[in-house]
Amino acid sequence: MSNRTICDVDTPDPWIVAGNGKFYFTFTLDNRVEIWCSNTLENFHHCHKSVVWQPAPGTPWSVNIWAPELHYLKGRWYIYTCGAPPGVGNPGHRTTVLRSSSQDPMDASAWEFLGPLKGMPDHWSIDATVFSPNGHDLYCCWSGWPLGDHSDTQQDLFLIKLGAPEEAITETLLCISRAELSWERPDEGRRGVNEGPTWVDIPGVFRGIVYSADGSWTSDYKLGLLPLVGQNPLDPGAWAKRSTPLMTA
Repeated sequence: MSNRTICDVDTPDPWIVAGNGKFYFTFTLDNRVEIWCSNTLENFHHCHKSVVWQPAPGTPWSVNIWAPELHYLKGRWYIYTCGAPPGVGNPGHRTTVLRSSSQDPMDASAWEFLGPLKGMPDHWSIDATVFSPNGHDLYCCWSGWPLGDHSDTQQDLFLIKLGAPEEAITETLLCISRAELSWERPDEGRRGVNEGPTWVDIPGVFRGIVYSADGSWTSDYKLGLLPLVGQNPLDPGAWAKRSTPLMTA
């Protein structure tokens, strides 16, 4: 897939957030995390770029760095991404966190790598996003393999409450979406894929998770909807998956 509308290169797993009167753009670069900054949302062609984290080759979490997301939480900038150990690759993916000591996320010297998100299961996880449905409590949602399953045939959506931006509350872990519907299952149904979750809150229109389904390597990639219909995100009954996709590639 090519998405060169706002810049001159492909930008897989794009994420844009507004702050300080500017727009900050992150995407997958595989071996590092960069932040791009622009005064306008539609033009990153000649923008300011900052490499805020690039681990040395051979160090832990230095390969397959995917889907970095920049968030401003509790008065500080954080980046949630994932990486894998060298020699392990994709099966070793874990959600990792970076934290900045500066109010300017473009200040590369202010970023500190904190390692894997504390409190999360020591199990495959990618595409983590963080959101607050009530403006106070923080939750992390990601795409992961079912606990105990290492077959790489099933990706579901998991949710956990955060006690702080750097630490999850382990006992709150919940699976909120299983890739069980036929349109979520590529390779003639042999695999299930729910990934790329993003919290969307449009008053009076939609409130919940928008996610990707089916195979990103196929022409059947889709967007699905997982509305939050209850008050407590940790209640399995508070989520009601739409039975049909929102959009198909």
